Amino acid sequence: MKRSFFLLFVIMLPCLQGCLGTSEEVSDKTIRLATTTSMRDSGLLSELLPAFTVETGIEVDVIAVGSGAAMNLAKTNDVDVLITHSPASEIQFIKDGYAINRTTFAWNRFVLIGPDSLPGYLTEAMSSLVRENKCFISRGDSSGTHIKEQDVWRKVAESNNLSFIDNELGYHPDWEGYQSIGQGMGAAITIANELECWTLSDKGTALFRSDNIELGIQEFASPALVNPYSVLLLDNDKLLETTLLNEFLLKSIDLIDNYKVSNQTLFQSGPP
Repeated sequence: MKRSFFLLFVIMLPCLQGCLGTSEEVSDKTIRLATTTSMRDSGLLSELLPAFTVETGIEVDVIAVGSGAAMNLAKTNDVDVLITHSPASEIQFIKDGYAINRTTFAWNRFVLIGPDSLPGYLTEAMSSLVRENKCFISRGDSSGTHIKEQDVWRKVAESNNLSFIDNELGYHPDWEGYQSIGQGMGAAITIANELECWTLSDKGTALFRSDNIELGIQEFASPALVNPYSVLLLDNDKLLETTLLNEFLLKSIDLIDNYKVSNQTLFQSGPP
């Protein structure tokens, strides 16, 4: 009987070692996350990712770029998972077979930042910049914010007789005050502050930077300015680890809802 038990143990030992080894390997792995500069520049990732590493043992290397650039990195297998905020592009990305899942875990709104307040509704405010020959800083980087900016300009074009063009900088008014910089959200806010211009920003980054700039934040009630952030999972050999990240973000309700700057909430958890 003892001999039979011993033989059974020997036979099962490699399986047990394999199971133990798998657990150890998962805890030692590092995943590469391509995320929006607004998610990084708002400071929220600095709250979320260390907590994820403590819980799972998985380190996260962050590459902060625009949503479009993040998706390009995924196409070339240079990253393992994405956090983006460009819903239409994300849905097309999945349809094209580059991602297998999209889950919204947080949201805020887009706002205008500028040296003074602008009149009227969103489209009236944006058109006044052109009519009064003021200046506007565009990210110009195919990011979710840049895509949203172009959507807003298209709405302005529907109700105004201003001249618009569609070129390598995207869709925008034909106007000397329009400056495209091809950089992230933090850089756009810094340049807008230095030049006393306006820019479109996610509310999180705007609030995070508000104590260091002279510009004010102007909010609009337009549903077009809702800004959801989603995790895109990719079918690769890090899917186990990235799925754990996805699950962690979905359950991090308290961390997201309680993340504040100057006693103001920057994000809300879940879908809008």
